Amino acid sequence: SLRDLLLCAQIGICTLLVTASLVAVRGLVRALQAPLGFQPRGAMLVDMELSQAGQAGEVAVDKEKAMIDAARNIPGVTAVGTVSRTPMTGGLRGIPIFRPGATEFRLKNSVLAPYVFLMSPGYLEAAGTRLLSGRDVSWQDNPKTPYVAIVNETFARKMWGETPAIGQHFIVSGNLTEVVGVAEDGKYHDLEESPQPAAYLPSSQSEQSETLFVVRSQRAPNEMAAALERTLGGIEPNVPITIQSWPDSLAGELFPARAATMALGVMGLLAAMLAVTGIFGMAAYNVSRRMKELGIRVALGARKTQVMGAAVGRPMVLLGMGLVLGLLAAIFASRLLEQIVYQANPRDPAVVGGVVLTMALLGIAASAIPAQRALTVDPSKLMREE
Repeated sequence: SLRDLLLCAQIGICTLLVTASLVAVRGLVRALQAPLGFQPRGAMLVDMELSQAGQAGEVAVDKEKAMIDAARNIPGVTAVGTVSRTPMTGGLRGIPIFRPGATEFRLKNSVLAPYVFLMSPGYLEAAGTRLLSGRDVSWQDNPKTPYVAIVNETFARKMWGETPAIGQHFIVSGNLTEVVGVAEDGKYHDLEESPQPAAYLPSSQSEQSETLFVVRSQRAPNEMAAALERTLGGIEPNVPITIQSWPDSLAGELFPARAATMALGVMGLLAAMLAVTGIFGMAAYNVSRRMKELGIRVALGARKTQVMGAAVGRPMVLLGMGLVLGLLAAIFASRLLEQIVYQANPRDPAVVGGVVLTMALLGIAASAIPAQRALTVDPSKLMREE
């Protein structure tokens, strides 16, 4: 009984770790497929600190426009835009938003504190962010014209509810700003965050210290990087330039999911090996101890299924009990898994089915040799040995 109890506990722990590893795999898949509100694949990021060139105001805007046009003329480029910071790198979060007519611009009087991005025309297209309604910003939006902005769905919903956001106004940085477009929601800080409000302001109406070019193209990243360095570096040769693909810049954000998958996968593999040895040892011992009994059963005409049941039935029962205990333990540990794995869900049918199939295959593999030995027992040979 003690031996059975230990084997059942061993199988239960193995099931728990196998479940955790499959949950981690599913979490990684979800992280890779999560809707980000932008499409990093196929886009390059070019970081240039144009402020070091000593240009400001309309001169800086004209230079930015010229560089965008130059990048757009590179063969294979489909869209180009600039932004102060890309999503998933923080952005200017916490900029207070006030309703029209507000007179005291104190933080406690604000109605929202969204992420704020300064962007050029064409950024949304280059980033792959869908504009749900309204228009994009344009180069005609400048400090001499009314201030405008594009907001995301969460911003519009929290500010005006079901009322259409286009044409509504709010105050940001002391400027009365009109909403001219509504963009889709996205992820702005990390994958786990709930929907957050965000606003996109024209860079031509704001001073920005950082300029990040987003270039979408159909060419290979290394070819595109070389072409961008030649083109943009030729326009501003004295400004430092850093070029990388957008997916590479997000590698750090996906590292926890990948690390958890690898770590839990290794633990699950080691646990599976431990379970195989335990089941094999139990089945082999059970067969060797009952060889005479099995010979008598065969001599009396027992069918192969009956011999199999007598030989490895007990380990299979313990496997089933350990499987159930391990799945229950995984469900109870779901909160712990949520701290490690993105959107962990041990109750996922795919995870449960994968665990059951994995443990069944492990049980079959571990019992194959003892079962084969039991089926090949020769009653006459056993009697002669006796």
